Amino acid sequence: MRSFVSVSVAIGAAFALVLLYLSLATAVSAAGYEAQRLAAERAELRRQNALLEIESARLASPARIETAAAALGLRRAAKVTVVPAEAFAAVR
Repeated sequence: MRSFVSVSVAIGAAFALVLLYLSLATAVSAAGYEAQRLAAERAELRRQNALLEIESARLASPARIETAAAALGLRRAAKVTVVPAEAFAAVR
C-alpha cells in the first residue's frame, strides 16, 4: 500500500511538473509572438514618422509658404512696425 501511495505521489508530481512546463512554454511562445508584433509595429511607426517628417519639411518650406500666400492674395509688408511689450502693459 505504501508503494502505491509513493507511486501515486510521484505520478502526480510529474504531472504537475509537466503542466508547469507546458504553461511556461506557452507563456514564452506568446511573449515571443507579442515581441514580434511590437517590433513590426515599431518599424511601421518609424516608417510613418519618416514620411511625416518629409511632409512637414515640404509644408514648412519657405517657397511653398510664399506660393500659398500669393495664391491667397497676401503680399509682403512695405514697412514692419514693432510695438514694444511695455506699450501693451501701459494700456492695462
